[in-house]
Amino acid sequence: MPLEITYSNNSKRLSVTHSEAGKSIETITMEAHSGGWDAHRALPKGKWLIVKNPSGDRSYFGLSYQDANVNDQFKHETKWRDGIRFGFHGAIGSHGCIMTTPALGQTFADAQLNWKKIQQKIRTRRTRKPHTYQNNENPRINDQNKYTVSRYAL
Repeated sequence: MPLEITYSNNSKRLSVTHSEAGKSIETITMEAHSGGWDAHRALPKGKWLIVKNPSGDRSYFGLSYQDANVNDQFKHETKWRDGIRFGFHGAIGSHGCIMTTPALGQTFADAQLNWKKIQQKIRTRRTRKPHTYQNNENPRINDQNKYTVSRYAL
């Protein structure tokens, strides 16, 4: 039962498509934003691993950039970035995370319901293999601790 999640910063759309043998394909589309607050940039194009939020807040997921080190920090052109998250809030924009929002004409309650459906679809795809990583790339942060979080198979 594949689950595909795509985000386009150009169209400001997040799509979650779920297909299962013998059933019709279900797609949930939400307005979403990355960057824009306090001159924060959108996340870079690429593939991301969806994991349990390292800070523990279950209303968001963590995103680990699938670069050479797949962890909670990465270099985006010349700037170090960390703590990229995926969630829902009512405001437009973010500090670089992907945040879903109500679309024009959609009620806040309807948008929250869509976000809850997305969370449920992702959370039912936890793998047995956890994601273990270190945030020791950024030279300004000397963090040699090892972290382990649940990851989701999409």
